[in-house]
Amino acid sequence: MLQPLPTDPPNEPDTLDARTQRSPRIMATLTLDPAWRAGRKLSEARKQLGLSLDEVAERIRVRREFLEALEEMNVKLLPGKAYALAFLRSYARELGIDEKAIVDQFQDESALTREDVQKQIRNPTSKPHRERPWMAAAALVVLAAAFVGWRAVSQGGAEQAEIPAVTQSAGITDQAPEGVAEGRVVEIRAVADAWLEARGPDGTVFLSRTLEAGDVYRPDPSPGWTLHARDGGAFEIFVNGMPAGPLGTTGMPVLGRAIDDMHPTAQAELTPPRT
Repeated sequence: MLQPLPTDPPNEPDTLDARTQRSPRIMATLTLDPAWRAGRKLSEARKQLGLSLDEVAERIRVRREFLEALEEMNVKLLPGKAYALAFLRSYARELGIDEKAIVDQFQDESALTREDVQKQIRNPTSKPHRERPWMAAAALVVLAAAFVGWRAVSQGGAEQAEIPAVTQSAGITDQAPEGVAEGRVVEIRAVADAWLEARGPDGTVFLSRTLEAGDVYRPDPSPGWTLHARDGGAFEIFVNGMPAGPLGTTGMPVLGRAIDDMHPTAQAELTPPRT
């Protein structure tokens, strides 16, 4: 007697285990060199699984540019530590990589651990270079002031008035408040709620958070400081109280704009500064 043909099994509930068993990444064996950096491990794992950045982005609902920034370990393009770590965990989970191991390695190899800082407060784990760009200038100012003082004494005080002028123009002593260097005061004023980041010459992150409309941030205008923003049109720049235009184009990101290159606009120089 002929046996009946087998019928399809009943539909099983789409549980997490069922989805995991059907996932193509489980069927592949990843070969990752332990000596590789965290970003390269992500990139190599994705390529070994035959996935594109667009495919992974659609699966885990994370923008493609953020996944690319994780692979390149470019923390300047990531939206802050909390979001970056969440994206990293989702990416590692989709590729079948140990989440905790890749997160720990990524933080050790990038500046991501230095982003939880408050305004103008240095993180104790951040170690900038011992030499600072303004130290040489300060030494020259001190020598110049000493020379002028010696000349003033030797010539009966005829040039004593030059001493305070040199000292005042320097404005970069150890006791000077932050945001005042070489007589310049730079203000970044938020015209809308937007994210802003300020970095020192050595890459130290001094600010990385969302400013609300009306907030004013005064960075150190020393050489080497840079600003980064997701929307350049959300911030206006003022130098010594005079407008210097927007930080960038409305709706476009700003990456590494030098603070020491910011100057008042030509029209602003003809009008009195704002108080």
